Amino acid sequence: MAIITIANQKGGVGKTTTAVHLGHGLALKGHHVLIVDLDPQGHVATALGMNPEGGTFYLLVTPPSPLVKQWVRMSGRDGLDIVPGDATTNTAQVVLNAENRPLDAVARVLSIFSEYDYIILDTAPSVGGIQERAIWAADGLIIPTATDFLAVDGVAKVMEILPRLQEHGWRGEVLGILPTFYDSQTRESRANLAALRENFPDLTFSPIHRATVLRECAAEGLTVYEHAPRSRAAQEYQALVDFVLRWR
Repeated sequence: MAIITIANQKGGVGKTTTAVHLGHGLALKGHHVLIVDLDPQGHVATALGMNPEGGTFYLLVTPPSPLVKQWVRMSGRDGLDIVPGDATTNTAQVVLNAENRPLDAVARVLSIFSEYDYIILDTAPSVGGIQERAIWAADGLIIPTATDFLAVDGVAKVMEILPRLQEHGWRGEVLGILPTFYDSQTRESRANLAALRENFPDLTFSPIHRATVLRECAAEGLTVYEHAPRSRAAQEYQALVDFVLRWR
């Protein structure tokens, strides 16, 4: 089992889109995949045409046991399951902090799901709570970032967290930084992509271009592999899937 966390300290950078397409892409390659929605917006379920619900809350606040598997939902796609979240995930973060749960709290509960080949964690841009525990649980970290200044600044903030986690024994690795909403026609996009490649030359993935088809997918509750499998967006996310398959 490999755990991959999707994180950035900035919202609106394509974290959920990345989590959903990485998860479905791996499932289409024959792997058993679980996506856990750790974002209170509950958009993983919505993106897959399902209803948000409080599964993540119970996953996080209930003592680890096989009983937490009751919160897993089938996505209607072979090999792809989810633990959906909703606004109650905010309450779960309060509980984790109030009870001073350890850094490995998320890792402990995920160890119960050993039947999955990959577990993908979609996170909210929170500080001092779930996101740090989700990164701690990760074997690999992917940092999506829109190609604008504020989003790129969010990458730096995530990178600042990592030395502190490593001091406490984190053994995961940064798989890469994924530029999203890239528009080659704008100077800002080109400049920020160049800055990422200069500062993180070995970690910057090829960009995901801004695409109407991805907005259409979210509205229809479909992935791009279902909605427009021959599109550039599908090919770009497939490249990310192929990278993960080579990694683990």
